[in-house]
Amino acid sequence: MEIFFLGVGEACDTAHGNSSSLITASNGTRILLDCGFSVPHQYFRTVEQPQELDCVWISHFHGDHYLGLPLLFLRLWQLGRTRPLCVVGQKGVEEKVRAVLDMAYPTFEKKLSFEFSFHVLHAQETISAAGLTWSAALTQHSQYNLGLRLEDGGRRLYYSGDGRAGRHARELIQGCDFVIHESFSLVDTYPYHGSVTTTLQLAEELDMGRIALVHLDHTLRRTELPRIEEMVRAVPHALLPVAGHRLTF
Repeated sequence: MEIFFLGVGEACDTAHGNSSSLITASNGTRILLDCGFSVPHQYFRTVEQPQELDCVWISHFHGDHYLGLPLLFLRLWQLGRTRPLCVVGQKGVEEKVRAVLDMAYPTFEKKLSFEFSFHVLHAQETISAAGLTWSAALTQHSQYNLGLRLEDGGRRLYYSGDGRAGRHARELIQGCDFVIHESFSLVDTYPYHGSVTTTLQLAEELDMGRIALVHLDHTLRRTELPRIEEMVRAVPHALLPVAGHRLTF
């Protein structure tokens, strides 16, 4: 798989954008993991062809994870997309996506040159879509959020969305080749967010490959970056990516 980090920040991070990654699986399938406010601009700086995107995953319905969808759809339409677009998420994903598109651009969906293919994924469930295996677990967050495990037959990736990893999420993380995990605070300050400390503990306690820490509080990143970098360097295979970071595993 290849990962391109479009953004690595939280909702209000003007320097690092909303956390989102573009995944290219070994079969060529391209998946956008979450689409917050700032993501479409970053995406279209990287991808010019409207047909290339296969799927969008929405972890939960906080604005910095899905309110970029109307702009994504608008630009795909402007560029002439005709292929159906797969959208995967929790129960209610179709209603939420259609509603936010209508809120941003009323009646615009009727003009779209492509259709949507919606797939619902429940917690502790596994489905097949776009030639990949998708498994989900509920995380500990203020909004109903699903952590996602993607498997393409060769590699396994976990993306947390937001929230701490409970038992079921830890089971999905176990054995993954790459983990992208929300790490909002330095230590467990907030009950519904992960932290740098707990994410690094996952790396030490579970069997996994590399782990990337994203969605850091923008103030924390500005004031404590040297300390965080030192903590990350102390854990083998952990990294603190920046927007525009591309890697293959």
